[in-house]
Amino acid sequence: MYIDVMANMMQQLFIMNADDILKEYAVYRAFNRSDSVINMRIPGAVAEKLKALAASKGVPYQTLITATLFSLVNDGSDPVKK
Repeated sequence: MYIDVMANMMQQLFIMNADDILKEYAVYRAFNRSDSVINMRIPGAVAEKLKALAASKGVPYQTLITATLFSLVNDGSDPVKK
């Protein structure tokens, strides 16, 4: 139950911040190019939710994923607490 509540809260926070994340990434992309390729496997349900959110924002889902990763590593916090 606790895990479901936390996951839902994180999802809502992400959706609320998606526009800001995309704007921040757009500024970065104006001056930098991507030159690395990664492949990852994620659950189908997660991929479908990302695609739906990206469609609602009018951006390709790959851009949404990249913008989210960019924001995660550039916000100054440590995403992996030891």
